[in-house]
Parts: sequence; C-alpha cells; structure tokens
Amino acid sequence: MLVAGIYLAAGQSRRMGTPKLSLELSSGRKLGAVALEELARCEELSPLVVVVRADDPLGWLPPAGNWRVETCFTASLGFSFSLRCGLNAVLPYNPDAVLVTLADQPFIRAESVKRLIDAFRKQPDLDYAASGNNGAGMPPVLFSKTMVPVLERLEGDRGARGIFESPDYRGITIDVESPEYFMDADTEQDFQHIQNHWIKKSKLS
Repeated sequence: MLVAGIYLAAGQSRRMGTPKLSLELSSGRKLGAVALEELARCEELSPLVVVVRADDPLGWLPPAGNWRVETCFTASLGFSFSLRCGLNAVLPYNPDAVLVTLADQPFIRAESVKRLIDAFRKQPDLDYAASGNNGAGMPPVLFSKTMVPVLERLEGDRGARGIFESPDYRGITIDVESPEYFMDADTEQDFQHIQNHWIKKSKLS
C-alpha cells in the first residue's frame, strides 16, 4: 500500500501575529520542524510533501530529509487551497491513501501515524482513519484515494470536520491517550503553553 504524506505549512499565522513555524520551542528546535522530522521517521510515507507559502524564507525547515517542498501561490486564500496544492503534488504517484498533517502540532508521533496506516491496511474499504481526541476526529488524518474528489471540493478554511460528521463516509477514529498530541499553536498564548510543556517534557526525558 502506497501512502503519501502532506505536511501543511502554508498558514498565514494571522492570529499569532508573527510567522510561527520559526519560533523556537527550545534552543535549535523550531516549531515547524519538529512534526516534520517525526513524520520523516515514518518510512511508509512516500512521497512526503511539505506545502509552503511563496513568501516563506523556510528558515524553520531542517536542512535535509526525505521530503520535497511544494510552493502554494494561493495559500493566502485559505486552508483548502494549500490542501489542493498538496494533493496535486502527490496524486501523480497514485497513492492508495494520503496522510494530512498540520505543521504546528509538535507533539505528534510516528508511532501514532503508523497506527492509522495499520488500521487502514486492515480495513481497506475505509474512507478515512483519523486521530481521535475523546472520539472526535482530528489531524493527522489518513484519507483513502477515493476521498480525493471530496477533499478537492473543500472551500476556504474549512477543514475535514464536515467529513467526520457526515453519514456518507465510513471512517474510524483512533484515540490518542496523550492530551498533548493535539496541541497546536494558533495564538501566542497557545505557543507559550506548548513551549512550557515542551521544556518540562525535555527535562523529564
């Protein structure tokens, strides 16, 4: 089974007020790089495409890895446009499924992504397998190739919540017990909370 990965890193950081992916969680550990390096550990993702804005200097991007960068010139129009850029980049590889991940979730783990892929292998007729937060579907999400037309019809900043809530699609959510997994940095307060948690966790490891 071929699984492509789309790492959505083209957000405008409007609520943050500053480009957030270059913010450091700790010395040398930038927000945008952490989850990407974790996904790179999941060797089953091929290709792994990083979708970025045209004006991003990419100072947060690690110097090398098993990914390729795709510039989205319409990223300012919303999440759905960045997603379509990612889909256009991976579809020539004819993947069986596509993993969609957000770049501002530093606590995601390769092991949890692999659980999504394993679940899809066992039930190949699924439309999606989502990470679960108390039963609610959240990214990262693995979508079947049959869902590509549905994803391409999303508009503006609408995410996949409508898909999860619709009876028209067959999917599962796999709960992740760690509450930190779904932390994302939308605001400065969010980032400070994530940074504090990151530093505390680093001291314990």
